[in-house]
Amino acid sequence: MAGNENVADGDDASGPGEIGSSSVLARRIRRELIIAGVLVPTGCLLLPLAIYFTGQTLLGQYSDSGEGIGRLYGDIFRDVASGSPSAILLILSPWLGLQALRLALLPLRRRRTESSAQLQ
Repeated sequence: MAGNENVADGDDASGPGEIGSSSVLARRIRRELIIAGVLVPTGCLLLPLAIYFTGQTLLGQYSDSGEGIGRLYGDIFRDVASGSPSAILLILSPWLGLQALRLALLPLRRRRTESSAQLQ
């Protein structure tokens, strides 16, 4: 494995825009974990709150017994624990929305990178 010694040391000779060292990879992973660490709790805590108050305004009481927001949170988390795809999608939707936006902007970012490379 003599050919992979430089890669293990983080001295990979990658081109511009590529992940060339373990420190760059570690920073990207850390950034993504921070983003997920903010957006997933937002989906768990703030999104159901917004849904509840919007539903209160447009549709009326959440349950016939008037249990309110605690019941909504309980229903959502019970559905997540049971593996309901719609509840999991609800919780992950802020993070998934960001990923969809990033994916949509990717062609624009590549064009900008290519045009700046041509100017040099």
